Amino acid sequence: MTSKIAPWVIEHTANGQQAEFMVVLAEQADLRQAAALATKNQKSRYVHDALWNKSQTTQGPILQWLRERGIEHRSFYIVNAILVKGSREIAQALAARPDVARVEGNPHIQNHFPKPLPAVEAPSQSGGGRTPKTIEPGINYTHAPQVWALGFTGQGIVVAGADTGIRWTHNALKPHYRGWDGTNADHDYNWHDSIHDGVGNPCGNDSPQPCDDLGHGTHTIGTAIGDDDSTNQIGMAPGAKWIGCRNMDQNNGTPTRYIECMEFFLAPYPVGGTPNDGDPLKAPDITTNSWVCPPSEGCSVNTLQAAVEAQAAAGIMMVVAAGNAGPNCSTVQDPPSFYEASYTVGALNTGTDTIASFSSRGRVTIDGSNRIKPDITAPGTGTRSSYYTSDNAYASLSGTSMATPHIAGAMALLWSARPEFRHDIAGSQTVLNNAAHFISSTLCGDPGPPNNVYGWGRVDISAAVPAPGPPQCFLCMKPVELSVNFDDVTPPALPPNFVATNVQGPPLWVTSNSGVPIPPADTPPNAAFIDDPVAVSDKLLDSASFTVFEALSPQLTFRHNFNLEASSEDPNLGFDGGVLEISVDQGQTYQDILDAGGSFVVGGYNRTISTDRGSPIAGRRAWSGNSSGFVTTTVNLPLLIIKGRLRWRMASDNTGSDEGWRVDTVNITWCQGPPCTPTPPPPTPTATPTPTPTPTPTPTVTPTPTPTPGQITLTASGRRVQGRHTVGLTWSGATSANIDIYRNGVVIATVPNNGSYKDFIGVRGGNVRYTYKVCEAGTQTCSNEVTVRFGGPPL
Repeated sequence: MTSKIAPWVIEHTANGQQAEFMVVLAEQADLRQAAALATKNQKSRYVHDALWNKSQTTQGPILQWLRERGIEHRSFYIVNAILVKGSREIAQALAARPDVARVEGNPHIQNHFPKPLPAVEAPSQSGGGRTPKTIEPGINYTHAPQVWALGFTGQGIVVAGADTGIRWTHNALKPHYRGWDGTNADHDYNWHDSIHDGVGNPCGNDSPQPCDDLGHGTHTIGTAIGDDDSTNQIGMAPGAKWIGCRNMDQNNGTPTRYIECMEFFLAPYPVGGTPNDGDPLKAPDITTNSWVCPPSEGCSVNTLQAAVEAQAAAGIMMVVAAGNAGPNCSTVQDPPSFYEASYTVGALNTGTDTIASFSSRGRVTIDGSNRIKPDITAPGTGTRSSYYTSDNAYASLSGTSMATPHIAGAMALLWSARPEFRHDIAGSQTVLNNAAHFISSTLCGDPGPPNNVYGWGRVDISAAVPAPGPPQCFLCMKPVELSVNFDDVTPPALPPNFVATNVQGPPLWVTSNSGVPIPPADTPPNAAFIDDPVAVSDKLLDSASFTVFEALSPQLTFRHNFNLEASSEDPNLGFDGGVLEISVDQGQTYQDILDAGGSFVVGGYNRTISTDRGSPIAGRRAWSGNSSGFVTTTVNLPLLIIKGRLRWRMASDNTGSDEGWRVDTVNITWCQGPPCTPTPPPPTPTATPTPTPTPTPTPTVTPTPTPTPGQITLTASGRRVQGRHTVGLTWSGATSANIDIYRNGVVIATVPNNGSYKDFIGVRGGNVRYTYKVCEAGTQTCSNEVTVRFGGPPL
């Protein structure tokens, strides 16, 4: 049975030595059904229960065998495995069992982190008014501030840090700790320490509160969510919350410490508790992981794989550093960086689109997969963030460790702004990948995208969360806009033709310029407002009618600020909520905007209304909870609306209340009129050569004819990149500075006339076709059309 025992175990049990090793059982839980579940709660419960039940029904005989012999052990369930401390003979006896798949080592792993520049105390805020915030260069370079401007800062999302610990009292971190309510700290379900046997550690063992023994964890979580509400804007998603787990003893990790933290994140439990007390509803949304488990130090290639895959199945986005073993290729080689279920991050030289020399690269060869890694890149040099030496200390560090929390924070912004992607792990990665600024490289293989140096490119979160803008209309069509901001009336009167109705329970929607939620308006002085009462109610605000007929790209954008009663235990559950409805028959009947064929671009519904409290909109997706200020919602409206009306509907249940809902700055835009073909310009006359005269002292100059634009010729090729549709276009013969790219008759991009373009469509599978042409920008001087098909026979 020696073939089932890892070489590290053989080596470390020689000559009668005892060592710690993991006994991995043959039976592992099947988690595939979790993919079909729609919410984080459903996924979390299913995965936790499946893993827990499998461990409980299969580990009994081995545990009894260990207890009978007095052998030290500990059971895990996120990987169906048991940590054992014993001799070679014990390892061999366990490996000989048919219910044991393998015996792997539990080596001590030394993570080699870069040393920081000297930590600096941030200056105290002066009494002469608040100092403007300083946004770190890496945060700016990812375009996070553009997403904040839409009102999305990561609110409602929880990011977990697995690292050397966290100094929770740091000024940039304490306000964002899930265990801090502004007055009291509650570390239950929010903190776990997997260090049980450290020696001389400044945090001790089993620390009952967040503590950092080296500074690395305080730094990384700061880049994800940090903000001291003064001069230190260090984090990507300052509206998110954080929780933590210490999985290293002053850089020193083990596979079981890593697994213990992943198990805690899957179903957090109280300080001093056990996994038996775990609650999967308290799991974080995202984990940021800047640590490694090198096979060169005894960590088996697949020891951590099942735990990483379990988090993904439960809807937890595990963001992982690529490692700092560059610049050679195939240096993404340490678990968990190369697993398919890890979202792997490489490091850029901050402020540039050049790879940092230390950043590890693919292809992945250590497991024979030839997988492309990293997946994406982010700023990773000279990153200034919170540090552990005091509550006001900051330090600068470089490494893929610093790039990784940029991506964790970017994902928090994405899920805050586009809740429909929350816990859709594959879909969320596709959105962020397709929005990235692609950087071509042939250093480690195909130039991509993706490639083995930059992955899909430099993260650009503002491209994934687009700001609303005027519609891009075809030539001869004109943009049309209808706007209402509630400022041209005297409160409580509504604008002309707006109608407030109560189906159940007072009072009516009104125009208001004071009170809560704060602020009271997006554009002062007024906004529409409805309260959230302690009673069952159903309150309607109908807009003036509008017509979008024989038009293109109809879109609604509005700003709103809501604080509506919701569950504090379940981040997916609302009690009172607001929905957007539409009528296409002059207000006679209404249906939800999504049921009518609309779709959210940003700022969609974030919760589901409880079905057991009497709400008139029970079971529906809605806005609920606290938006933390005004946020932007943009909706693609259905086409062919004749005398349409919009309805903002707020409904409450039979218990509890909150501040209410404000709506402001309502804009409807579309493109009106049929497209047209412009009148072609008159042909350029061909110059007639002037006959050569009899030679004279003054030469005669022959005029140069004006060139006539030639025919534009387009070719295209399609391929799947990691299963996703990608089309390469190449053209010649165009003379304008810019080119319009058409896909299926719609302009998808205007680009410089450099002769090539890659369209990253990003969808998987299916039997679909795409038809392309390119045109001189703003004209109908176009190429031939080319069709590319995926999933069917060649055309």
